[in-house]
Amino acid sequence: MQPIIWKFNLARRLGRVSRSEADRRAAPVIVRFQSQIEAARDGRLDEEDVTEQPSPKTEPESASQVRPVDPAPVHKQVSFETIINGYLLERKPAPSTIKRWRPVFAHFRRWVGHDDAAKVMPDEVARWKEELLRSGISGRSVREGYLAALKVVFGWAVENRKVLVNPVTGISVRFAKTARMRERGFTAIEAKTILLAALAGNNGNISEAHRRARRWVPYLCAYTGARVGEIAQLRARDFIHRDGVWAICITPEAGTTKSGSARLVPLHPHLIEQGVVEMAGVHGDGPIFFNRSMDRGGDPAHPHHKKVGLLPVWLTPR
Repeated sequence: MQPIIWKFNLARRLGRVSRSEADRRAAPVIVRFQSQIEAARDGRLDEEDVTEQPSPKTEPESASQVRPVDPAPVHKQVSFETIINGYLLERKPAPSTIKRWRPVFAHFRRWVGHDDAAKVMPDEVARWKEELLRSGISGRSVREGYLAALKVVFGWAVENRKVLVNPVTGISVRFAKTARMRERGFTAIEAKTILLAALAGNNGNISEAHRRARRWVPYLCAYTGARVGEIAQLRARDFIHRDGVWAICITPEAGTTKSGSARLVPLHPHLIEQGVVEMAGVHGDGPIFFNRSMDRGGDPAHPHHKKVGLLPVWLTPR
């Protein structure tokens, strides 16, 4: 550094703080150091302009004692697509995550006006955040959708030496908690309405698989506490008889689970009395509540069982 910026080091005290807080405080400091080095290399910075902590007092007495320094690193462009693809290759997120994050990076690339991840500055990310909020996007969506996508992928890029700093570090959105005007779950009347509609049987001109879904998915959800998508993806072989007890195996092999792990959920005797085991047993190894032949290719980010799991079709008795 000495031939470039007249110093043997650039330093800035961050204080006695946690590692995460140090990372947050360090990011803009590193960016400032980078800017000073680049400006000095281009002849746009005088020695008096270097205002960071001075060099140590002990300096070599003559030029012959100065250790040779490596050439300053040359800026190398890193496209957004490079860091996205690198992250996807290593971390292998869910297809739905990929589907959400690619448009975020496309939007940011258009907004920032270039395709060089190594040039992105924290100030640019902060201004982008403000513009998203002004456009009417909710604070939660900006924080958990837009900023989260950039932060995770840039974090991977820093770990893998693609870029020097994560420009999203320390940038977030604070927003007031939304007032909740009622409890999160169904009321007794709503639950009764759904379960009665499931028994009504007058479902119109729909497929047999869809008919089974309307009949059984609400009851399986009510008696197991499982999510709608987890029930909608069930296959016949996921109904298991073990130690005298019938249970369903909710497994990512069939689709998705919240935790990414399989679990066994015992079936309530009332479900067995209604004939759920017999219903499932006649469908072989395939899915019970949808027909793969009607998939039309499907989309890994929006699989068929998620379409089956849409609740509104059950909210009104037919």
